[in-house]
Parts: sequence; C-alpha cells; structure tokens
Amino acid sequence: MIQKRLNLLVLTGLMIFSVGCARLLNIGTTAPADEIYEKDIVANKAISQPAPEISQLDTSQSDDLLQQQQIQIERLRSALEKKEMTIQEFKKELEIANLKVQEGAKMVGGESSAQLPPNAKPGECYARVYVGPKYKTISKQVMIQPATEEIKILSAKYEPAEKQVLVSEATTEYKEIPAVYKWVSEKILVKEAHTIWKKGRGNIEKIDNATGEVMCMVHVPPSYKTVKKRIMVSPARIEEITKPAIYKTIKYQKLIHPPEKQVVPIPAQYKTITKKVQIADGQMIWQRTMCETNIDSNLVLKIQRYLRKDRYNPGPVDGILGSQTRRALKSFQRDKGLAIGSITYQTLEFMKIKVDKIDKKK
Repeated sequence: MIQKRLNLLVLTGLMIFSVGCARLLNIGTTAPADEIYEKDIVANKAISQPAPEISQLDTSQSDDLLQQQQIQIERLRSALEKKEMTIQEFKKELEIANLKVQEGAKMVGGESSAQLPPNAKPGECYARVYVGPKYKTISKQVMIQPATEEIKILSAKYEPAEKQVLVSEATTEYKEIPAVYKWVSEKILVKEAHTIWKKGRGNIEKIDNATGEVMCMVHVPPSYKTVKKRIMVSPARIEEITKPAIYKTIKYQKLIHPPEKQVVPIPAQYKTITKKVQIADGQMIWQRTMCETNIDSNLVLKIQRYLRKDRYNPGPVDGILGSQTRRALKSFQRDKGLAIGSITYQTLEFMKIKVDKIDKKK
C-alpha cells in the first residue's frame, strides 16, 4: 500500500512536469496556452512579412511603417515577458512536485509521524502547502558614465566706444607775398633861397635926384616843386601757412574681455539598481486550511470577487471552485508571497474574508 502511494506521488510529479514542458513548447491544446500564445503567433506572422523599402516611400509612409514596427516590437517584448512568467510558474510547480515526492519518500521511510502538523486541534484541517523562496531587495550604486571634462569657449565681450581717427595729417605750405607799393606826393627843392640885386623902383627909393639907379639886395626864398613818387610799403616776403590735421569721430566695439577657454569637470554619473537576492529556499509546510465541508459557494463567490477586483481572472463569478478559479488563486498567492496549494486561512486573512461565522454554521 505504501509502495503504491509512493508510485502515485512520483507519477503525479512527472505529469505536472510534462504538462509544464508542453505549455513551454506551446504544443498543448488547452485553452490557457492558446490564449497566452495566440497574440504571439499573430505578432510573429506580422514580423515575418517582408517590409517595403523605406527609400521608396515618402516621409509620412516611412513614419507609419516605423511606428508599426515599433508596435510589433512592443508586442514581442510583452509576449517574451509572458513566456518568462510562464516558465517561472512551471518551475515553481515542478519544485512543489519535487518537494511532494520527497515528502512522500519520507513518509514511506517511516517518518510520517514527524511530518504531521504540530499543535493541531480537533475539527481543524491542515494542508501541505508550498511557501516560495524568500528574497531580499538590495540596492547598489553602479557607475554608468565615468568622470570627464568639457571644454567651453567663452566668447569675447565688447562695449560701444568712440575714438578720433586721423583723416588727413597737418601740412605746411609756403606762399610768396609780393612787395606793396603806394604813390605819395612830395615837395622837392628846386632852388635854394638866395639873394639877388634888384633895381630900385621909383623916386622913393632914390636918395636924391642927383644919384643914379638904386640897387637893392633882395632875398629870394627857396622854390619847391610837388612831385609824385612810388614808395614801397612792405617788402616782398615768403609766408608759411600751416594747415591743421583733420580728425573724424567713429563708433566701434571695444574689446573688454578676450575669448577664454574654460575646462568644466563633469562628475561621474551613477545609477542605483536594485535586485532581489534569495535568502531562503521554498519549502513545504503545514498550514491551516478550509475543510471541504466549510468551502461553500458563498465563500467561493467572495474569493472570486476579490480576485477579479485585484485584476486576476477567476472565470465566471458563479461560486464554483473550478480550474480557472484555482489557477487565478495560485497566481494571486504566488504574487503576494502567500502559501500556494490550498484555500488557507492565511490567504483568507489577506483577502479580509472572515470565516468564523462559516465555521460556526458548519
């Protein structure tokens, strides 16, 4: 009997492993696998079609083509992420199956009593559930660009100014000034004053009749003559004429600061990256779970509504614990770090679903 049970556990693990491999290779015909990879196949077909030459298209058409290719790339990236998530899920399922096989082997070896839940109470149900590995998020500074230097050329600075510019230099000319003459009137002595003898002029001048002619010595004044002559007023000369220099005021930009080369140090750039480091392995533990007698449609409805509200697809909200609801519950437990494998009280407490009233009714 024990050997049959062990064989059944091993067979169960192999079946789970084969189903996981079939889903990874996309050879199964189940609806979930088809739903997961249907979009990927369409995207792959779209990518495989030959694209027209961009050089033969105009600008608008090339932009549309680039946008379509970008959308296809995003679809493929999303599909790849989904595949990676699916691979991680199947790895965890395989790990659970292996743990179950190991637990079954221990039970066959006579260690079953040690593997029972501790401190169990009558009327409570327990299940072997899988608790995933624990991770710790660590941060690390990574240099993404080393320190460098940037050379900047600062432009020269100018200000408006004025200055005198020589248009023509000062010159010296020599001019000949002729002599200046004028006409003047001048009396000249024609005959100097002198004396002459003149005969007497009547009886009055005679002493008596008996005398002869009377001779008188007469003073003759000098005689003059008015003549015009040309006299020089100013002699001829050479006059020096100096012409001053001619200047012009011009406006210009005065340099007040020449161009300058400036070296600006650029510090290294760092980026903080976070990564998860596993600090504990996954393990199978006993946890209190809902008994089959306590799982009614009302409880399943609450679970389905909570899953749908948290964007997990449990299928129809009908109160039936079907395969789609179980898959959604497993995904929810895995994402929230809860034990996987049953409707545990831990999961119900996380969902804030009270079960005390349900237990009392039962």
